[in-house]
Amino acid sequence: MSGDPPIDTSGFATSATVIGLVVILLVSAVGGVMAFEGVNEGNVKVVKNQGAVTGNILEPGWHFITPIIEGTVSIPTRPQTYTMSSQSGEGDNANQDDSVRVLTQDGLHVDVDVTVRYRVTPRDAPRFHEEYRDLPTAETRLIRPTVRSVLRTEGGNIDVTDIYTGEGQTRLKLAVEKALKTETDGSGIVIESVQIRNVRLPSEYAKSIEQKKVKQQKIEEAEYEIQVAEKNKQRQVIEAEAEAEQIRIKGKALRQNPEVLDLRYIEALRENDNTIYVPAEGGVALTRDVTDDATSTNESTR
Repeated sequence: MSGDPPIDTSGFATSATVIGLVVILLVSAVGGVMAFEGVNEGNVKVVKNQGAVTGNILEPGWHFITPIIEGTVSIPTRPQTYTMSSQSGEGDNANQDDSVRVLTQDGLHVDVDVTVRYRVTPRDAPRFHEEYRDLPTAETRLIRPTVRSVLRTEGGNIDVTDIYTGEGQTRLKLAVEKALKTETDGSGIVIESVQIRNVRLPSEYAKSIEQKKVKQQKIEEAEYEIQVAEKNKQRQVIEAEAEAEQIRIKGKALRQNPEVLDLRYIEALRENDNTIYVPAEGGVALTRDVTDDATSTNESTR
């Protein structure tokens, strides 16, 4: 067997080399793709090293990370809203009545619709992720229970009539805002606003309030009509006084200037043959319609 010719292994070596190069290129290509991380506008990405939060964030754009070792978690930073509502198709639990039922100080139940507007600050996104991981968890663990608790506690100190008014709803709003800001302090969440959107009263009480509103409106309308009538009366008195004063002034002027009356007498004869101005003692002009005299004469002769 020693006489057999040697086996040529150069071909196998060449094939192994080619395969190795292909594997290296594929790994490099995949690693290169994995090394570039894109971040969309309105988000940041929290960088994690072997599963642990590093405290670093990636702003919108393209970034290079170490493949396999580093990973990222996207956190939205745009303003978010969380709504609890009784309206069908509205709110985060749209398929059910999700309003907050409150027992008022005078023992009546009211349903309150509320919306919380909040956002995650980019620089605090790592802290937010460590505390809550994502937005739905923050809403379930923090926002929802805080809102429900505060509304029920504060609403229990307000009468139903006050809770239906702007003043009572402002009290609820401020109480919820204060509690949420206290609870979210240092968590990366910023509470922008709280809105009490609707307060639904028991049907019988709502009807009673509506009747009171209609009655009050009628009273206000009646008071307005009285004010208008009073103003009209005052205006008529003023006009009558002005007219009387005008007559008095004219009479005084005629008494002081008899020649003016003579002049009017002549002008009247020119303009209207049926009216006669007769100067009278004391300067007061007397007039007479001769047409009326003629008519009266004709009727008496019939």
